[in-house]
Amino acid sequence: MAHYLVGKKVRIISDNENYTKFMNKTLICTFASNSGNGYDDSCYPEMLCDFKSIDGKEVPFALYEYEFEII
Repeated sequence: MAHYLVGKKVRIISDNENYTKFMNKTLICTFASNSGNGYDDSCYPEMLCDFKSIDGKEVPFALYEYEFEII
């Protein structure tokens, strides 16, 4: 797990329309890995991360590092 990302506050920078509801919202990284189920090996070594919102709700998708920025 990438401990340097877990707990960090981030914002989505991807222009993927599936993330529109979460654009400009602060999210908190809860898990990061560059292996395992669902990981696209062509993205290695980028981390695939899970998030929750500031109010503690789970975000229903994971993002690769290039899709968000640490704030």
